[in-house]
Amino acid sequence: MGQNIDIILEGKAEPSQQRTYINLPFTVPEHVTRLDVRYEYSDQVGSSPELVNGNTVDIGIFDARGADFLASGFRGWSGSARDRFYIAHEHATPGYLYGPIQPGTWNITLGLYKIWEHGCTYKVSITLTVDDQDREPVQFPALLPLRSTSNRQPSADGWYKGELHCHSTHSDGDSEADELVQLAEARGLDFLALTDHNNITHQAALNHIETSIMLIPGLEVTTYYGHWNIWGDHGWIDFRLQTAEHMAKAIEEAVRRGYLVSCNHPRPQGPDWEFREAEGYHCVEIWNGPWPYGNTHCLAFWEDHLRQGKRLPAVGGSDTHFLKRDFEPRLGYPTTYVYVEGAPSPAKLLAGIRAGHAFVTNAPDGPQLYLTAGDCMMGDVIARPASANITLQLHIKGGDTLKLQLVGAEGVLYETRVKDADTHIELELDVADTPYLYGRLVYDTDELNAACITNPIYLD
Repeated sequence: MGQNIDIILEGKAEPSQQRTYINLPFTVPEHVTRLDVRYEYSDQVGSSPELVNGNTVDIGIFDARGADFLASGFRGWSGSARDRFYIAHEHATPGYLYGPIQPGTWNITLGLYKIWEHGCTYKVSITLTVDDQDREPVQFPALLPLRSTSNRQPSADGWYKGELHCHSTHSDGDSEADELVQLAEARGLDFLALTDHNNITHQAALNHIETSIMLIPGLEVTTYYGHWNIWGDHGWIDFRLQTAEHMAKAIEEAVRRGYLVSCNHPRPQGPDWEFREAEGYHCVEIWNGPWPYGNTHCLAFWEDHLRQGKRLPAVGGSDTHFLKRDFEPRLGYPTTYVYVEGAPSPAKLLAGIRAGHAFVTNAPDGPQLYLTAGDCMMGDVIARPASANITLQLHIKGGDTLKLQLVGAEGVLYETRVKDADTHIELELDVADTPYLYGRLVYDTDELNAACITNPIYLD
């Protein structure tokens, strides 16, 4: 016989608790088949950093397997994008993992992102649906694996273009996973990584989609001190980070499991990468959304690490959230190109990024810049020649009217205007004073406005 159990959890958060997390435990008895949760809080403002004089409280839930840091009980997170959600045996609100509802102590987790000077009162209302009829055991949904094969034929030149950073209804986007896949197909992309905030449920949705696009599993670990993408199929990673040590520990755990980790949009209002001492990531998202959205800060962050001798591949992603209204950024703007030898696959694409065999351009049909030095390509390391000069080959597609710049540790080492839509250049360059050089195509403007950026060739 079915019945409902109602639970109320309420309290007040103080300004001193801003950017921390609190757990609100509650008991789930036997035979619960569904949980419905809704919450409210005082003086609500949106999550955008520029919105102040109010509160923003995020919400998620952990099951009886545990809610401690890096524990395995995570069942979902919606940030502040929803004021209610549910979890049942075979379905759930996007962003929440359906499956077994184990008896024991569960926890509502509140993320106190913004708590203004008057504090914040909150109320969480939970309804448990109990049905003691005998039922077949239920399972968690199967998630998208990182596949080592694909149904795509090798391209003529080994290069593949795609999107590495976007969001759906499984976090704070407005479109379903299949709608993003369809748009990626329409824009001629070869691969797509859907990286919803802190969640893995979008990977269950992707696992049921038939497409010629190579789908890369991933998620964006969204903390109050910086965001980082992880690509791979190695389970959920905790985002409830309070210190640089916490950040480093979570990144270390992601790396240990086998994830490819990217430091995302390190710029003011990005949000920025506040724990600069927290490292261990493999690459840097130097280009997030339209170039004028503060990406010069991301580029400077990356270049500073290059000058320190850190060989971190550069990637880009649109950070698309909305398909159903006229809103920047747009899927595939920018686009990342990745080189793969032989038959392509999602796993090989990640290996190509890890090797730095990649460049970023401003659109799916944007200009392309290929940088090589003999048999070596961007991302590779070559021995520094005794003469201090190296011979470079550049192939530029669609770059007419743009300026080509070759950049080293001290700045621009070479510059010329590109005259033709398909241009080949060979030149010698003095690299005595730089441990790396990379190429970029830029518009002729007073402020740096990039159209394409390569990864470096490194010099030993």
